[in-house]
Amino acid sequence: MQSPNEKVMQKHQRYFPVTSKSTGDLLPYFITVANGSISEEVVRKGNEAVLRARYEDAKFFYKMDTQKNLSEFRGQLKSILFHEKLGTMLDKMARVENVVAELTLVLGINEGVIPVIKDAAALAMSDLSTSIVTEFTSLAGIMARHYALRDGLPEEIAEALFEITLPRFSGDVFPKTDAGIVLAVADRLDSLVGLFGAGCQPSSSNDPFGLRRISYGLVQILVENKKNFDLTKALTLVAQVQPIRIDNDVINEVVQFVTRRLEQLLVDEGINYEIVRSVLMERANCQYLASQTAAEMEAFSRTEDFPKIVEAYSRPVRIIRGKQIESAWEVDASVFEKDEEKALWSAYLEAVDKIHPGVDVKTFVEASLLLIQPLEDFFNNVFVMAEDEKIRNNRLALLQKVASLTKGIADLSVLPGF
Repeated sequence: MQSPNEKVMQKHQRYFPVTSKSTGDLLPYFITVANGSISEEVVRKGNEAVLRARYEDAKFFYKMDTQKNLSEFRGQLKSILFHEKLGTMLDKMARVENVVAELTLVLGINEGVIPVIKDAAALAMSDLSTSIVTEFTSLAGIMARHYALRDGLPEEIAEALFEITLPRFSGDVFPKTDAGIVLAVADRLDSLVGLFGAGCQPSSSNDPFGLRRISYGLVQILVENKKNFDLTKALTLVAQVQPIRIDNDVINEVVQFVTRRLEQLLVDEGINYEIVRSVLMERANCQYLASQTAAEMEAFSRTEDFPKIVEAYSRPVRIIRGKQIESAWEVDASVFEKDEEKALWSAYLEAVDKIHPGVDVKTFVEASLLLIQPLEDFFNNVFVMAEDEKIRNNRLALLQKVASLTKGIADLSVLPGF
C-alpha cells in the first residue's frame, strides 16, 4: 500500500510501527502493549486481525480517493459546514485564499513566494473531502501532502498543505516553510475573527471551537519562526472578507485574546509573570521580539543592577504622574540652573542615542546604567517644582524625557519595587 500506513497504526490502533533503520520504510511488524497476564499468541493474532481490517478499510478508501486528483476534492468542501453564519469549509478556504498575498507582506515574507502560497491556498484543506480523511480524521494534512506529491505537484506546495494543520497538539512540530507559515496563520486568523464575530467567544468553562488552542498555536508559530507582525492590521485584513460585519470592538477583543495566549506561552516557558506582563504592555504586537525581551529580562532580573534600574526609572515616573505636561514642551539647556540638571541631560542624550525600536535588553540596560547616578544626584540637589514656571516646566520636561526611555520596551511600573 502507498498510503501512510504507520499513521493508521499509531493514531487509530495505538501500535508502535517498526521501520527499516537503513531506509525508513515501514516493515511488516508492530509493537503493542497489554496489561496483566496474557496469552501472547492470542494477543498477537487478535491485534494482527484488527490491524489487517483497518488496513483493508484504508486501502479501500485510498483506492477511491486516487481515482481523482486532489484539486477535484476542493469543490466538495461545500458539503462541510464550518459555521452557520460563516459558511462552509469551501467558503472559509476561499477567504484564506483571498488574504494570503497581503498577509505574506504583513509577515515580512518575500513577495516572490506569493505565487507558491496562492497555489497552495487553492488546494488547502481539500483532503477533508477525501474518503480516507473522513474515516481517519487525524490524517488531515498528511494525506493532502501525500496526494499532492502523487499528483506531481511541487514539494513546496505539498509541504504547505501539510503545514497548514500545524501544530495539531501539544509538543507537535511547527510549520517551517514560508508558504506553510502563511497558510497556518491565515487559517487561524480567519477562525478567530469569524467565530468571535459570530458570538462564539469561549467562556471560562467552555470552548467548543478550540479558540484557545487555535490562538496558542498561532503565537507558537510566530515565536518559533521569529516573526513579528502587526496583529491588528492582519485581523483587519481578514475581517474585510468575512460574510458578517466585524467591527473594531471584535478586532480589539481578538487582539486581547491572542495577547493572553502569548502571555501564557511565555509563562509556560518559565518566565516570571510580572516580567511577561511588563514586556507585553509595550511589545505585544511584536510576538518574537516580546518573547526574546521577556527571556532576556528574566535573566537580567537575577542581577544586582535590575532593582537599581527599576528604582531609578520609578522616581521620574512618580514625579510626572498626574502633572499637566504638554507634548510641545522641549528641554532647554539654557534654562538649567544646577550642574545636576546638566549632568542628567547629558546622560539622557547619551542613553537615548543607544535606545531604538527593537533594542535588546542588554543595550537598554547599558544605556539605563548611565542614568542611575545622575538621577540620584538630581533628586538629592534639585527641587523639581520650582516657583519659576519656566524652570519648573523645563525640569518636568527633562524627567518626562527620561521616563519615556522605557516606551516600546517594557512598562517597568508593573514590576515589584517600582
